[in-house]
Amino acid sequence: MIRPLSILSLLLISLSAYGITAKTTVILLSVDGFSFNYLQKYQPKNILAFAENGVKARLLPVYPSKTFPNHLSIITGSYPINHGIIHNRFYHPELDKTYYLGSGKENDTWLTAAPFWSVAEDNLIKSAVYFWPESESKGHTSPSYNIPYNKNTSNKARIEQLIAWLKLPINQRPYFIASYFSTIDSAGHDYGLDSPQLITAINEFDKLFGYFIDKINNEVYQPINIILVSDHGMVAITEKAKVLTPLIFKGINVKIDGIKVTYNDTQLFIYLDKNKISSRTRISFEKKLQSNLTANKKLYNIYSKGNYPQHWQFNSDLAIVPEIIIEATPPAIFIWKNIVTKLHGATHGFDPKKNTSLDGFFIAAGSSIAQSRVLEPFQNIHVFPLMNTLLGLNENREIDGQQLVLETIIK
Repeated sequence: MIRPLSILSLLLISLSAYGITAKTTVILLSVDGFSFNYLQKYQPKNILAFAENGVKARLLPVYPSKTFPNHLSIITGSYPINHGIIHNRFYHPELDKTYYLGSGKENDTWLTAAPFWSVAEDNLIKSAVYFWPESESKGHTSPSYNIPYNKNTSNKARIEQLIAWLKLPINQRPYFIASYFSTIDSAGHDYGLDSPQLITAINEFDKLFGYFIDKINNEVYQPINIILVSDHGMVAITEKAKVLTPLIFKGINVKIDGIKVTYNDTQLFIYLDKNKISSRTRISFEKKLQSNLTANKKLYNIYSKGNYPQHWQFNSDLAIVPEIIIEATPPAIFIWKNIVTKLHGATHGFDPKKNTSLDGFFIAAGSSIAQSRVLEPFQNIHVFPLMNTLLGLNENREIDGQQLVLETIIK
């Protein structure tokens, strides 16, 4: 596993003898859709061995428990309302545009908080990213090395590139590295939580992770801290729990000017333009929604702006916050007319506070991290300040994550 402390100590002494200061390298790896429950259920041996050498905890997703909002919360230390990516798909009234995955590379106003690689670069620390949501956004300092997302690139190719970066000469080497792996998330969606395909995906990643650790132990000679996380877990869904959105909007014309609906399988975001629709029209709209809810009340709930659950962190008057959120109740999902929707085996995006199956995991080990500890669950916004501390940065940026949450795990 991670190089023993005695060997690291010898390494630091030898580097010191040549007048070289050994910097710590921080590696952040995200395994999309890897539920905390999989650790016990499927016993991935290399990941569990890695955890024994460090610390482990349930990592709590932010709302909604979708991939992009959570990856951006991990990498910015901010809630979605503060980093700007509040869902995988949503509307921005001020831009009059709908966000889709990766929109930041075309419009740098979407991402409103600095990713950690930008913070590192601004502090003269080279960073490298091999796939991370919004790593191509141009609104903040870009990583020194940045490989954009390509679904055809294998996990093995990513790992080999990470090792190559670690072996670069000191003046070229990145000291913050981030990468993202999606095969387990895809298997969970397509085949379900008990499927052979999911088990295969977990075993393949676990084997590759073991290979990565072995390579570091045998071929890399600098102090390293590795943080392995997942953004969310999964909830099984069934055919009977599919909710046709025409039933939700029965008797309502959602195509009139001033009403904008963005569709996701676990939430419907509704934007109402007060300059285009009267208060009377709005009241009628909301009453009809509530009337339609009566026949489907076990499948979804309706919430209004200003009265969202506090833990959603959505009670803000910002334009990107929808006036109405229709929230699916697990295992229900939304489907809509004229959209081809494959019935997945499982999904995510629901309110994570109401379902522990949506919990991700946090495992960290390395030269600066305590060993054999299990932590209380914590939210993923606190990973950013941990990385900040590990790299010795004195950053005072306004973020939601707090240094004190994880400061006790540092040696």
